[in-house]
Amino acid sequence: MTNVDYSSNANQRTPCVLVLDVSGSMETVGSSGKTRIQALNEGVAMLERSLREDDTAISRVQLAIVSVGGPANDADVMMDWTDAVNFKAFPLRTGGSTPLGKGVQVALQLIEEAKENFRDAGINYTRPWMMIISDGEPTDDRNLWTSAARESREAEAAKKVEVFCIGVEGANLSVLGELGAKPALMLDGLKFKELFLWLSSSLSAASRSRPGDTLQLADTGVWRNVRM
Repeated sequence: MTNVDYSSNANQRTPCVLVLDVSGSMETVGSSGKTRIQALNEGVAMLERSLREDDTAISRVQLAIVSVGGPANDADVMMDWTDAVNFKAFPLRTGGSTPLGKGVQVALQLIEEAKENFRDAGINYTRPWMMIISDGEPTDDRNLWTSAARESREAEAAKKVEVFCIGVEGANLSVLGELGAKPALMLDGLKFKELFLWLSSSLSAASRSRPGDTLQLADTGVWRNVRM
C-alpha cells in the first residue's frame, strides 16, 4: 500500500526504487568490522536523514524498496511508494540466494504503477530511477535473468527509467552491467553512507529539475572504488 498523499501535496515527483540484495552473503564482515548488511542499513538510515534535511526533496522525492533474497528467499516489495516526508528506514534482514532478475522485474512494474498513479492524479514527474545494489550475481534461472536484463535495458533506452548498478565487494560487475547502458560501479569497501548521501543529493537535484532536463550529478568518487 502506498504512503502517498496527492490531495495535499501536488508537487512534481521524482521516484526512485531501490533493489537491494539481502542474500546470505550480505552477512560477510568487512574490514571495518561491520557486516555488509549492517553498513547497508546504516546507509538507508542516512538516506532518510538527508532527505528530511532538504526542504524540496522531502516533498518531491518518492521511494520504494524491493528486497532480493532475505528470510523469504524471494524478491519482495518491502516498501511500496512512499513520499520522503513519510519515509522511515527499517532494518533489512538477510538470508537465501539472489533472485536479482525477479527483483528487477518487480521494480520495473512498480515504476509503471507509479507513472499510472501520477497520471491519474495529474502529477508531473521526472524520469524514475532504479538503483540496484548487489554483492554477488543473480541466481535466477538463466532465461529469467536474460529476460529481466533485456527489459531493464529496453526501459532505459526508451527513457522510462534511469538505471544505476552498484556492486559490493565480490559482485560480478560484468553481469550487473547487463541491466543498463552505464557500466556497473564498485562500491569502495562499505561506504554505504557516502553512497546514500550521493543518492540523496542526486535525487534532490532531480526533484528541482523539469521533466526532460539533463542533470549534472555529483562526483561518484566519494563512494566508488576508483582503483579497480
